Amino acid sequence: MPINHKLKAFTIMELLVSMTLTGILVAFAFMGYNQVQKLFVSYTVQSQFITDYNQLNKALAILSERAKTVEAQGEKTIAFKTDSNTVLLDMSTKNMLLKFPSHTDTFAMEAKELKPLPVMLGDQTPLPLLRSFDCTVMFQSQKFRVSFRKEYDASTLLTTTLELLPPDEQP
Repeated sequence: MPINHKLKAFTIMELLVSMTLTGILVAFAFMGYNQVQKLFVSYTVQSQFITDYNQLNKALAILSERAKTVEAQGEKTIAFKTDSNTVLLDMSTKNMLLKFPSHTDTFAMEAKELKPLPVMLGDQTPLPLLRSFDCTVMFQSQKFRVSFRKEYDASTLLTTTLELLPPDEQP
């Protein structure tokens, strides 16, 4: 009595169809992974810019508030002077640098459209002091504003005005 054993298996056609579908699914998964990776890199760059932007604005607000005087030193440098030290804001490179006596903070943004506003005397003579500062920084195609404002007391303005007098006219 002959025994007829039939083995159950997949046909070549079934294997080819399943391998083709698996290849298509892997290709779509790989493209999705690449897109997620690009979005993550973009998000990281944007997050770093926002962090730098907020820290710079906060630092400028604190420095201008604590400084006795804020002076322009050249076209792209601002000095925040207190009784004991000077902090410089340097905008001459692709980065904005806050140079403290002990360290330098670097902000990865380029200042454009610089608008320093000096303190003016009654006869429209500018003092070396800055009343406010405004500039634009770019992130991709968006503009962001970096600014600060400084209010001076009368004694600081008087002292600065007297320093501008020639030596023979100073009291």
